[in-house]
Amino acid sequence: MSVQTADSQFSFKLPSLSYIDARWEEPELLAPAAAPGRRTGLAAWLSARVAAFQAWRRDREAAAELASMSSRDLMDIGLTRSDLSRVFDPACNDDLRTRGARR
Repeated sequence: MSVQTADSQFSFKLPSLSYIDARWEEPELLAPAAAPGRRTGLAAWLSARVAAFQAWRRDREAAAELASMSSRDLMDIGLTRSDLSRVFDPACNDDLRTRGARR
């Protein structure tokens, strides 16, 4: 049995996006969120430390996920096992930066 379903019966509809840039299609949906008030002193220092810790944890989780992938899966996304240290540690990319500056 097949039942005809009209578009109006769906509860969710994806926005119509342009191949150029989504901002041209629905700018009110993609407007940047209002910036939070500027903090100073201890609150600024503490929020910066919390944000740094959260970023570090996200990086560690992503690194663990990449490390658990097979070599074939890594190859599919354009990485090798030797590239994993370069993905998250900027110090490992110093040789690439100096090589690019010589040109």
